[in-house]
Amino acid sequence: MIASFQGAQSFGNDPDMEPLPYDPQQARELLDEAGVEQGATVQIDVRGNDATFGEVAQVVASYLQGVGITASIQPYETNVLLNDIIPAGRTGEMFQQKWGGWTFDFDNTAYLMYHTGERWNPYDSDAELDEMLEAQRSITDQEERETLLQAIAQYTQDRALEMPLYSINALYGVSDRVENFEPAPDNRMRLTDVDVSE
Repeated sequence: MIASFQGAQSFGNDPDMEPLPYDPQQARELLDEAGVEQGATVQIDVRGNDATFGEVAQVVASYLQGVGITASIQPYETNVLLNDIIPAGRTGEMFQQKWGGWTFDFDNTAYLMYHTGERWNPYDSDAELDEMLEAQRSITDQEERETLLQAIAQYTQDRALEMPLYSINALYGVSDRVENFEPAPDNRMRLTDVDVSE
């Protein structure tokens, strides 16, 4: 489990932040408090070509079953989910999201995922969170900005805007014939300088 929607190498990561614990009893209490009845249904939208997350979604569905929620899993072609479903706010109650964090700065993730009106945030509007996200962009003191980014991560966890599950470890098998290959630490393959010798 991970605590936040950012990697350990990301500026703004808080190494002391703890993942949300697995606690079905507390989950059921919170659902009761929110007025969610036993037997309620939810849809989990996933990328149809992501076999690993398909299995993860099945586990999530079983955890939800354990607290009285019936989940269905709806696979979509990746481009449809990312371009038509999520940005238009047409997802089920839950949807898969993953992020490579290519700038190694939590602003890149947090602003696009949480700020009102952003592509990956079709549902939520939180003036306090928007203010924090905007404020950190103009702070030049590195320590002050990092503290605010960590506060943003904690705030989003407290509001349960997402359920971070895991970080993917990339493994590369590279032939001796491949030249100039650099493994990407950010989920983006760069092959512009790669050559294959005879």
